[in-house]
Amino acid sequence: MLKEASAGTVGAVGAQRPSRDELIERGLPIVRRLAFRLARRLPPNVDVGDLIGSGTEGLLKAIESYDANHAARFETYAESRVRGAILDELRTQDALTRHGRRQMGEVTKVMRKLESTLGRSPEEQEVAAALGLELGAYHKLAENLARAPALANLGALDPDDVAGSSDSAVEFELRELKGQLVTAIKKLPERTQQVLALYYQEECTLAEIGQILGVTESRVCQILGDATARLRTAMGR
Repeated sequence: MLKEASAGTVGAVGAQRPSRDELIERGLPIVRRLAFRLARRLPPNVDVGDLIGSGTEGLLKAIESYDANHAARFETYAESRVRGAILDELRTQDALTRHGRRQMGEVTKVMRKLESTLGRSPEEQEVAAALGLELGAYHKLAENLARAPALANLGALDPDDVAGSSDSAVEFELRELKGQLVTAIKKLPERTQQVLALYYQEECTLAEIGQILGVTESRVCQILGDATARLRTAMGR
């Protein structure tokens, strides 16, 4: 009968599992990094402490289920589950009302119809007119939708985060999705592409993007909201 190792548990094939305390020590920096990284993309009403709390719960669950003999390295395994726990928390905090969701659906429906009719991506003025709104009212709608956590989550989800997954079918599907998204982004106006790059790749705040482009924070939000609707339309969502 094997004696329990003081530093961890010996697996079925002889691999020694790190102790729970060691895994917690290795996982907590992942929790904080992901929480603060996602918080930068979200409205100020989202408490980063709540994200850290939910991420820590995800970490503890990952530790319980982690099997060094059958899973990727712990950091990769934990990051996927921590991110999932944080996103679940964001869904519960989702400030986008049922009315707002219906409005987003209307915007994407109108954009899809205009693209079919015009044979190109519609201008903001054309979308506003089709919705029966003044341009300023459409800008306000786009701004409100962009500030909702649910929409920000779309940018937080990166198909590359499944690296190390054992499910090749899921990997393939996500790579296909990423390819479609890249193609859709390339069709957006140049300034919109720049805003998306600064927001999601460079992780700039809305205020920082406004300073870079010489526009107000509200205008940055409007561009993001309009871009989200266009990408949802292109992706068939």
